[in-house]
Amino acid sequence: MKLLAMTVLLLTIYRLEGLTLKSQRRS
Repeated sequence: MKLLAMTVLLLTIYRLEGLTLKSQRRS
C-alpha cells in the first residue's frame, strides 16, 4: 500500500513541522 505509506510520511512530517514551529515560537 504505497498510498498508506505516503499518508503516514505526510502525517509524520506535519507533526514534526508543528513541533518545530512551536519550539521556534517559544524561543
